[in-house]
Amino acid sequence: MRTPWPRILILWLVGILAAAQLAKISAIAPILRESFHLSLPQIALLISLLEVGGGLFGFVAGLGLPRFGMRAFLLLGGATLAGASLVEAVAPDPAILFAARAVEGVGYLLMVIVAPTAIAAIATDRSRGRALALWSTFVPVGLALGSAVTASLVVPAGPRGVMLLWAVALAVITALLTRLPLPGASGRGITFPAPAAWVSTFAFGLYTLFVCALLMLLPSFLVERSGAPIAQAGLVTALASLAALPGSAAAMWLMRGGTLGSRRMILISTVALLATLPLVFWLYRNAGASLAENGMLAIGATLISGLVPPLMFARLPAQAGAATPDDPRIAAANGLITQFGAGGALLGPPLAGMVVAAWGWPALGVALIALVLAMLACLLVAERL
Repeated sequence: MRTPWPRILILWLVGILAAAQLAKISAIAPILRESFHLSLPQIALLISLLEVGGGLFGFVAGLGLPRFGMRAFLLLGGATLAGASLVEAVAPDPAILFAARAVEGVGYLLMVIVAPTAIAAIATDRSRGRALALWSTFVPVGLALGSAVTASLVVPAGPRGVMLLWAVALAVITALLTRLPLPGASGRGITFPAPAAWVSTFAFGLYTLFVCALLMLLPSFLVERSGAPIAQAGLVTALASLAALPGSAAAMWLMRGGTLGSRRMILISTVALLATLPLVFWLYRNAGASLAENGMLAIGATLISGLVPPLMFARLPAQAGAATPDDPRIAAANGLITQFGAGGALLGPPLAGMVVAAWGWPALGVALIALVLAMLACLLVAERL
């Protein structure tokens, strides 16, 4: 039997490329604010509009995927991302920029629905948990890639030049994906996931609300509070995003036997999320902290909390009630986790921007702590179910 890992890694890279589009706006947010005369809540909304497709249609897309097929969704998603990035590069005013960003969200949705469903279908029983744990890192790794690449190229290429380069890269990679073998359309009817999957995916939505509010406003926070240049703020944000990778590696190690029990899931999640709270508190409370101090606190918060999402993705097929690797309930559950996750990412940055505008950065720390506690409560309920 041929190993499925080469295709799994390609699908993971597809997700990374899609998630990089979330951070490309974040990395140049201060420049866009000045050139388009945008407020902090407005630029936060522009960042998070990439998630509007998932926030509105994630569950519907998951239900429709088995009927229309993975290849059609994947290629249409890549072409949409490339075209929208091209429009962003030449947008003459904020209205067109915002509209292109919303369309870009539809392409993002299609790509991130296909990839985990395909991974679950092609992985072996022994490798499925580890493969889905790896997939769960696509957002932080994509944020790191988008932040690092955009921040490093914005000086020589300018903000419009960077978005044009992203459009070209997306078009080329989409063309290469036409040769990727994927499971075909099953034509099976609509099947809803079990109740535990609904609660667990809602918990994931709370996590994305937390991590996107933290990371997407981090460049602006570091520029304002630590006086960091944009390039250094983008680098710190990239490092903070990458800090979730050790959590995925630890999750894959925990599932080396092929499964992860509910009791261990509860223990690990409780310890990791409670340990995140003091880091978030001091990040926003310590007004006189240097760039290095704030960077370490942000990295620590994403490092420790990042242990939980890989375990959530790994347990999702079982929580959905799937009986086989190609059970349509897996696609539906992936649509659901995309919907809640996209909703969290869509709401996180603008809500965080509104909190900061109204009450300052320390209030954002309090709000993020509340989100972590709510996420933990939902995880415990899901495991109980």
